[in-house]
Amino acid sequence: MSDFFQKLRNDAFQGDYLTRLLYLNIGVFVTISIVNAFVGLFTGHIGLGHQWAADWLGMPTDGLKLITRPWTVMTYMFTHLGFYHLLFNMLVLYFSGKILMEYLGQRRLLALYIYGGLGGGLLYLIISNISPILGGSQLVGASAGTMAILVAGALYMPTMELRLWGILPVKYWILAAGVIFLDIISLTGTNAGGHLAHLGGALVAYFFIESMRKGHEWNVYLFQVIDAVRGLLFRGGKKKRGFSFGEQTYKRSTNKSRNPLDSTRSGKSDQTSRMDEILDKIKAKGYESLSKEEKEFLFKISKD
Repeated sequence: MSDFFQKLRNDAFQGDYLTRLLYLNIGVFVTISIVNAFVGLFTGHIGLGHQWAADWLGMPTDGLKLITRPWTVMTYMFTHLGFYHLLFNMLVLYFSGKILMEYLGQRRLLALYIYGGLGGGLLYLIISNISPILGGSQLVGASAGTMAILVAGALYMPTMELRLWGILPVKYWILAAGVIFLDIISLTGTNAGGHLAHLGGALVAYFFIESMRKGHEWNVYLFQVIDAVRGLLFRGGKKKRGFSFGEQTYKRSTNKSRNPLDSTRSGKSDQTSRMDEILDKIKAKGYESLSKEEKEFLFKISKD
């Protein structure tokens, strides 16, 4: 039993980003469910715990309320109040995330989840304050982030064939297009806010993939923020500097004439130089200009 819990702990805190996202969403759901059960038991108000969770973790449509609870722009995308809502989102996240992580690496997957959640929340906030049929509710769930991952995979590998339920073959782009179509026709339904968030995540995925193909890596900005937060929380630790890519940090050199003695100072200097050359090529000509070998090198770095 101790080995089982040790494995859970290692997966939750040291696993890849997809595994951590799954554990975080499930962990928040379990915690909310336990609190809700005990609150209902001792107060007699069934669902009061869920109401508290929606109020303090869900993203509100009221701008003034959002200002007083700014953390909700992040916490909402990890909060689920219903089992089937969680189950559906985690299934989509797992299967689409496994595909995306294999081809684009785990850092891009995490960036898409976070940016997709932020984009979905923003679209939800704007439209909810314009439409007469929306407003007065809180947004919860990982749908916008998972939608961003699903659509990004379809944009990057549109002709990949998937098998729904292990039987029905369907092109990746057709699956994504079908989900987007269902979201659009459901905008006047009971979960209109959720479908708006899905569309916001899909829009983020489009601009993310287009920017990546032009050599602009959005995941870099996210991890710069993460590194800055780590620096504030762990001031005594060694501060990293440089360009984050994959699971390593590389210092970009602005001087093209590198000192040949650098290779004696670091065993990774050749790898760093190679990375600099590829990044310069992406910036100048775009991602599609890379050779197969160069793309494989980037993929290897993102997985290391």
